[in-house]
Amino acid sequence: MTATGSKKQKARGLFKRATGLLARFNALQNELKAVKNKLERTEFEAKLFREINTALTSTFELQEILPLILQVMTTLVNTQGVSIALVNEEDKTLRIAESYGLDPKDIENFYIYYARINTGPFKEVMEKKSPSFFGPENNLYIPLLMSVPLVSRNKVIGFVNIHSMYQNKSLTPDKIALVNALASQASIAISNAQLFNAMKEQATIDPCTNLFNFRYFQQKLDEEINKAAANGTALSLIILDIDFFKKVNDTYGHLYGDQVLHEISKILKSNVRSEDTVCRYGGEEFAIIFPNCTQKIAERIAERIRAKIEETTANDRRGIFKSPVTVSVGVAEYTPDINKTMLIHRADCSLYYAKNTGRNRVCGYDANLETEYEKYLPKNNY
Repeated sequence: MTATGSKKQKARGLFKRATGLLARFNALQNELKAVKNKLERTEFEAKLFREINTALTSTFELQEILPLILQVMTTLVNTQGVSIALVNEEDKTLRIAESYGLDPKDIENFYIYYARINTGPFKEVMEKKSPSFFGPENNLYIPLLMSVPLVSRNKVIGFVNIHSMYQNKSLTPDKIALVNALASQASIAISNAQLFNAMKEQATIDPCTNLFNFRYFQQKLDEEINKAAANGTALSLIILDIDFFKKVNDTYGHLYGDQVLHEISKILKSNVRSEDTVCRYGGEEFAIIFPNCTQKIAERIAERIRAKIEETTANDRRGIFKSPVTVSVGVAEYTPDINKTMLIHRADCSLYYAKNTGRNRVCGYDANLETEYEKYLPKNNY
């Protein structure tokens, strides 16, 4: 081999080595870039998780917590369809409390096939208390890739469900880890919200009748008066009293008296609108707040309730009532020139008149009743 050939061969060797080093350098650059991106993504996710945790712990309102969880799930995990189903402990059923990207037909199928906890795919997830994965082989009536139980105090309170991924991307191990971490945070936030709402409900619900109590009545009436004053809308109030209730207690005992209160409460709730507020005012007295309702209409509703109570208790096929029960009702309407105290006074004034002119009747407020109220008040004839 000539000197020239030797140099060319050496040059080719050097070029090959340089090419190899350059390829390795580029590969290392790509690896470093990937590591950098992963670190940045990890740092971003860690920062986002801190922000999420702060947001979730700053409120006890489920209607704020649940959308936030799904929003983060969609952003970080790239989910297309996702839902949160919560457990109803009373009847052991599931309800979709929040969802994103789910077809209405899928929601319908969920309630048809999987609303009961003791059947379907969620039974397995609940028993295992760990995430489960699903595919076409499971032959489900809804799309479902992954279900993660929301566990609080060793009890499953719901599920985070991944139904589909954006552009049909796969659930990678990293994304699965994110879902599990989010579900863990969600469990704490949802459990705290449920506990807070249960405590709030206990503070506003009368345990005997399951109606709102007097404290809540005062707050709600303030709220409705403010709305009526601001919007110029009608607002009426009725106060209802069970006739001769002391005699009921003295004759049949207080346990039966409590049963009567409970049954009358159910009749009241089933004969008003969803926007009306039924409260136990105290003892055997009840109050109902009727927003967007004039006194004339409230009187008709009150008469319907009075007749329903009389009819139900007099023709009781269930054997709950030992004797017929009747009620007296006073009705009044809010006007801009009066305050809450005066509105209650007017309803009370009407009730007094109803009770002292025969009972088992409805009386609407009239200014002339004021003198009658003063006349009957000292009798305290209840």
